[in-house]
Formats: sequence, structure tokens, C-alpha cells
Amino acid sequence: MNKYESIFCLKSPKLLNDIIAYSNNDQYIVNVDSIINEQSIFISKSEKLNKNSYKDFDYPEEKKTKNKQKKKARAKIYLDKNVADLQDELEFNDINNGVFTRNVKNIKSKKNYKDNIYETIENAQTDIVIPKSVYLDDLLTVQELASKLNISTTDIIKWLFLQGISVTINQSLDLSISTLVAEHYSFTILKEKIPNKKKIIKQSDEFSGRLRSPIITLLGHVDHGKTSLLNAIRENNVVIKEAGNITQAIGSYELFVERLGNNFKLILLDTPGHEAFVRMRERGADITDIVILVIAADDGLKPQTIEAIQHVKNRNLPFIVAINKVDKPEANVSRVKNQLLDYGIFDKDAYNNKIIIEVSSLSRYNIDLLIDSLIDLSKYYGWKSNPLKKAEGIILEAFLDKKKGPIAQLLVQNGTLFLGDIIVAGNMYGKVKALQNNLKQSISKSESTSLVDALCFAKVPVAGLPFIVCKTEKEAKFFASQQALSNKTFSVLNNRISLDEVQKKGLKKIVKRVNLIIKTKTQGSIDAIMQMLSSIPQDKVQINLLAVSCGEVSMKDVELAITSNSLILVFGLKVPLNILQYLEDKHILISEFYVIYDLIDYVKMHMLQFVDVEYTKNILGNAVIKNLFTINKGIVAGCFVQSGKLQRYAKFELRRNDNSLYVGTIDSLKRVKQDVAEVYSGNECGILCKDYTNWDIGNSIECYDLQPLDKTL
Repeated sequence: MNKYESIFCLKSPKLLNDIIAYSNNDQYIVNVDSIINEQSIFISKSEKLNKNSYKDFDYPEEKKTKNKQKKKARAKIYLDKNVADLQDELEFNDINNGVFTRNVKNIKSKKNYKDNIYETIENAQTDIVIPKSVYLDDLLTVQELASKLNISTTDIIKWLFLQGISVTINQSLDLSISTLVAEHYSFTILKEKIPNKKKIIKQSDEFSGRLRSPIITLLGHVDHGKTSLLNAIRENNVVIKEAGNITQAIGSYELFVERLGNNFKLILLDTPGHEAFVRMRERGADITDIVILVIAADDGLKPQTIEAIQHVKNRNLPFIVAINKVDKPEANVSRVKNQLLDYGIFDKDAYNNKIIIEVSSLSRYNIDLLIDSLIDLSKYYGWKSNPLKKAEGIILEAFLDKKKGPIAQLLVQNGTLFLGDIIVAGNMYGKVKALQNNLKQSISKSESTSLVDALCFAKVPVAGLPFIVCKTEKEAKFFASQQALSNKTFSVLNNRISLDEVQKKGLKKIVKRVNLIIKTKTQGSIDAIMQMLSSIPQDKVQINLLAVSCGEVSMKDVELAITSNSLILVFGLKVPLNILQYLEDKHILISEFYVIYDLIDYVKMHMLQFVDVEYTKNILGNAVIKNLFTINKGIVAGCFVQSGKLQRYAKFELRRNDNSLYVGTIDSLKRVKQDVAEVYSGNECGILCKDYTNWDIGNSIECYDLQPLDKTL
């Protein structure tokens, strides 16, 4: 057959049958006429070269008809195979209708095509009702709440505004308002938090390798002799003392002991015993291997002692009870042992090992026995570490050295830390530039278990965070980006909006605020200060933290204090003289503290200055109106004093049948035309009030004065 002959032929007759079969299944919609046209013919090559000569003349009406047909052909709807597979990807059984799009011929149509797909997915997902639940247990900013609910901050602010509550994106919302917002968006409020099992940075639960040194933490109540006992164990003649003779930070020490020709190394951690340092004690209990529970023989079990016992029980930690101060005359060891029995602590364990040891820090009584018991426990449990692994551990403390920069005090729990290693802790990472051991000597590596000061981070890290070593900076950056550390320092205390405050605004009662800027010597002190500040009642005056950080006071802090009229509190640091003089000229208050309780008391006293004076009503006497007299100054109420006394310039309340009519002040008080200061029971008198004249015979008068109450928060 000649290919130039104008005969329409099909190379594959089955193609037409296949198309018809698919059209019966409603999967493809094909206009067969657009494929097979009766007027369709093959055109020779010579005719193709000269298309203009081949074109027929079109009349205007026929041209319009052809244009309409072309537009109609272009508007034909086809089903894209890629979109047809979307049904399986979405896994929605109830979606039976396919997604139809136009044939894609250019970039713009491709973009519309993608938009149609995303729109279809969103529409399909809206048909599925997914149960929403959230756990709310703390103050949240509008931004944090929006992130929890996966709702835009604009929608939350707009809805609260319509409810009469005006907020900004950084303001903290009370739990009551957060609950209202969540319920408005159909969230179920959970009573208990669902534990999050996903952890990016995870310490090894079981270490394998050679034996390592035990980590020993001293826990107990304040003033029970933990630091004194630690000094006795270390055989250190230099007594460790802090301001106020109380421990306000975790102390970490390395002890080397020789027993039977063998050298042993012990890591000792001293924790504060005051109530404010709850997180420091928790941190010590989380990382320790052995607990020394210190109890004073003359004081017995106290709240922080019981708290330490709970830490031991909850974590199933091996422990030794050291009953201290047994050499004091008022010591009562048997009473302490009986108290310990209530918590299931006996003198010896199941293997006949002594658990309770009587010691004296001053006379060093039984100190060697205590050390031997610690070594025996370490041998029994045989904790191990792998020096070939990359280092991992915890940040015990952190501070800012004005010469070197941010310093992190690390406890290496496993592996070996080298100079040049890249450390990740929380959402921060950095390269180790310098290492110092516990004796402040520069070293090139630190093995487990050891204490080391590391210069590695760009800013002071949060104390208590675990750290790991990554191979590359790219890996470290990835791990750091996965850690979202919420700044509870500000959310606990910063200005917040509550339902009570919104209701009080209608009564023109606005809660006052005190702006604070806090600077500390170490990062760990911030937790204790926040814990104490959060315990201060803030119904009348609220604390608003503008900046909390460790390090010396800078000019940036000074400028912030001047702008916001803030109070600067410095804990454990000396303020430079030039800054003190500059702030004094600007009338900005700045105070130095070395004991945490002095700082808290100062904040309370400062907050009390903003509290309005409250009064109590002190009833003086009662009278009844018998007659009325008109004079130039007004109307005088002639009264008979029934009980107590009436007093000039005292407050009075006018009543009729137990209903209050007026409250005012007695401007003039006369008896037999003589001005008097007081009129007692059983006598008649005349009362004049300049601002009130609507006296009625028979009304009762209650006279009282207001006694100021002591200001409270």
C-alpha cells in the first residue's frame, strides 16, 4: 500500500477495542470522534510544506464555530494516571470519585495541577474526624499554646479578643484560659501526660568494658552535716564553706583511696539540703550509683530526708545511711533507727552487709568504715565503662568565665572525651577547645568516670543536660536541631493572663507587676531561684522576668533596666563600681546577694511596696435617729446612742431595715449645742454630714473606724 494515498489505516486494531473497554469501566473518558474524524486524511509531504495554500477559506460564521469547537476540545477533561494512584496513598475507602485535571502543556498548568492535588488531599482529610487531645499543666505563651494545638497564633489571639481578652503572642496564659481555647477548638483535655518515648540523646543503660569508678551522692536535710562529712572523707583540712554556711550548688570531687595495695577512685557529689534546691537533688539522684543518706542523730528524719529516701526507693539505688553527729550529748541513734524502720530501712541487708553506720565528722569516728563500705558496694555491683566509645555524660554545672568564656563542668560517665571532639547538649553544640581536670590542670583527654571543665559552647549551657560526642559537625547540628528546650524560666513567672484578672478588669482592679533582671554566678543557681520565686504568692503583685542569665552585669543589662524600670538582682557576684555609680545616677535599684533566702526576702519586701493597704471594719457603736433639725449648714439628725459610742470624723453607715442607704463621715458631733469628740451609750446627740441630708426618722446609724491590716502578698 502506498503511504501517500489518502487512506486511513490502523496499525493496531486492538487499540480501539482497549479504549472502548476502559471507557466502559469509567476510568478513562475518551472522545473517539476526536481520534477518528471522517474528514481526517493523510497529507503528503509536499502539501505539508505549503500549508497556507492548502487551507480552505473560512467564512466568519464558520470561523467562530471552529474556534468554539477548538476551545471545547481543549476543555476536554482527562484523568491523569498519577492522580488515579492517589486513592491508594491516601487510604480513604470512601473516596470513589477520581481527580480530574486538564492536560498539562506548560509550566503554569503544571502548577495549577499540583495545587489541585493538594487541595484534593486537604478536602479529603477534612472528611476524616481525628480525635484531638492535649495535656495542659503549666502556664503557656500564646505561641507555645498554638504550637501544642497546631493552630495559628492569629486565630487564637483573634478568638480571645472576641471574648474580651486582649493578649500578645509572648504573653503567658493561665491554665484556665488555655483550657478554654483548647475546648473551643474541640480538644479533649487529658488529665495525665502521655510519656514521650522518643529521645534524641540517650545515655547507654548498660556499659560494657572495664570497671569504672562509682559516683556517690550525699543526700539529706539541711544542717545535718553533709559537707562536713564530705570534708572528713576527703581528709581535707581546708573546710569548704559557702555564704551563710549553707550549700547552694552541687559540689563535685574526686577521691583516691588505697586499700590493700589497690588504688580506688571515688566521685563524690555534695547536694544542697534546703527546700529550694529540689532540682539539684533530683539531678544528683539521677546520675549517681550510690547514695549516702546523711541523718543528724540529734534531729532525726526531716522533710528533705524523706525526699531523699523517696529518690532512693523510686530509682532502686544502693545506699548507705550515715547517722552523723553521734558524739553530741543530745544524739539519739535508736530513735533515728526506729524512724527508718517505718520506711523499710534496716540495720543490715539480706547479705548481712551493714547499711546503717554511725559516724562523726568532727572526730572522724567510723569514717574509714564508711569508705570501706562504699568500696565494697562498688566491687559488688561492678559498674563498667567502655573507654573506646565516644564520650557521653552530664553537665553538672556551668558558668561564664570573663576571660575564657562559657565553661561547662562535665561528668564523663562513659567513653573518652578528647580535645577537638564535637559535643551536643540539648539544642547546643560546640567543639572542645580546652579541658581541665579536677585539679585545674590542662589535659588532652578525659576518661570515664571523671570530672572535667570544658571550654566548648558558644554560650552557657543549661545545667543537668546530658551530652554526647558526634563524629561530624553536620551530625551535631542535626541532633541539636531536634532538641526543643522550652524556656520555663520565663513562662513560670512572666506576666500572664488569667480569667480572674480578666474579671477584675471590669472592677478596675489591675494586678501590678515587678520587673526583674537576675544575674547569677552559675547556671545551676537559676533553677533554685526560679523555684523560690514561683512559691511567692502573686495574686496582688506579679513577677515579670525580663532577663535571667549567669555572668557579670553588662551595659546591655543596665540599658534594659533603665528602659523598663527594672530591679537588678545579682547572686554570688560582685558588681563593678562603674556600673554601681551609673545605676545610682539613673535611680535604678541593684542589689548583691550571696544567700538565696536573702534574695527572696528582698523581692518579697519590694513587692509589698506595691500592695494596696487593706482595712478591717471596727464597730464603735450604734444609734437611732429620733428627730431632724434644719440649720444653715444643712440638716442635723438628732440621735440616741444605743450601744458603744459615736465619734467625730468616724465612718458611719446609714441603714433602714438592714438595708444600707449611705456610707459617709461624721463631720460634726454635738451634745447640748457643744461640739464634742465622742458621745457614749445612753446619751442624745446631733450628727451633721456635709454630703448627706436625706435623713429619715427611725433609721439606724452604725459608727465604725477602719484599722489598717499588715500588708501581705
